[in-house]
Amino acid sequence: MAMDDDVKAALREKAEVAVLGGYLSEKQVLASIRERAEHALGSDDAVEAILAYTRGLLERHGDEERHWKGPTVNDAITRAFEELNGKGIIALEDVGGALSDGWTEVTQAAKDSDPPARGATFFQGQDVERGVLGQGLMLAFGAFDEFFQLDDAASPAIAREVRDTLARHGLQTEWDGSVEQRIHIPPFPWRKRRATLPARKGRARGRKKAEPVPERIRCSQVLDAVVREEGVTREEAIAALEAHIREAALKHYGDWRKLEARYDAENDRVELFQDVLVVERHADTGPAPNETTPAELGPDLGTKVEPGDELVFQLFYLAEHWAEAREQDAQYGHIMNLVAFERSIEPMTAQSMKAGMLEQLRAAKQ
Repeated sequence: MAMDDDVKAALREKAEVAVLGGYLSEKQVLASIRERAEHALGSDDAVEAILAYTRGLLERHGDEERHWKGPTVNDAITRAFEELNGKGIIALEDVGGALSDGWTEVTQAAKDSDPPARGATFFQGQDVERGVLGQGLMLAFGAFDEFFQLDDAASPAIAREVRDTLARHGLQTEWDGSVEQRIHIPPFPWRKRRATLPARKGRARGRKKAEPVPERIRCSQVLDAVVREEGVTREEAIAALEAHIREAALKHYGDWRKLEARYDAENDRVELFQDVLVVERHADTGPAPNETTPAELGPDLGTKVEPGDELVFQLFYLAEHWAEAREQDAQYGHIMNLVAFERSIEPMTAQSMKAGMLEQLRAAKQ
């Protein structure tokens, strides 16, 4: 009996970490805990009791999150990582389950970046667990040589740049100056958002000041150039443009998504849509990507659909649509497993668009 109680206590702690960690959607949290509970307990009643406990945690966490005031420490970490990513240092959160997994993923991300990244910093799943439990957060760091091997001589400079960037975002760090010691953010209240969006710094109280929206690329001009220079039809160029935007979105938002890209000639832009299948219930192994149940859709939408229906949600990825993205995130982000607000596909330049289209045209000819 005592051993059984220990197992249940361990599962409850895993549920708390998964919920508070903030990196898994509600469906992913429940699927993960279900798998652990079925393996450890076996009894349907015991499994359901752990799942009920997890659902209660999710509900309470959601209520608390809606009352968080101002940017949290986790918000500041995300902003600092965004800045580092823009400076040639790959900065990733909750990447891999261990240090070796994290280094594999950030090294590949460094190779894929344009231009190739000069260094990286990250924290992985075990670090998240320790952070949630009040032990602070450990950040790995390193510089890459031309062959994307870690360069110990150049790595301390990356660590100092990471620390300076974190400091600009109000974050205290500790580090002994050696490549063997990771950077440590001292213990803090772990508040990683799952559903809400952080307040933006620099906004006065009352009426919000509109932020400038970057000028959008004129797709028609890029299409004209490709048709003229490559001798293809406009239909072929449009198909290549749609394929390029879709592929870029899959890399940026997750390659498991079921996405469609359609060129809107009237508004001269490519629109993205995500398909989500309605099922009566999830498989025993847990929710599959791109599926939901009427219960998860809620009373407003759930009563209007039935299993077998396919829901189509627009994915707002352009800066001019941030207002729509914010509203979509709030209403349907938990169904799409997505927060799109201020997460534009990068880089989005005429040159990168044209290069992506040419790559798609070459692939179509093979």
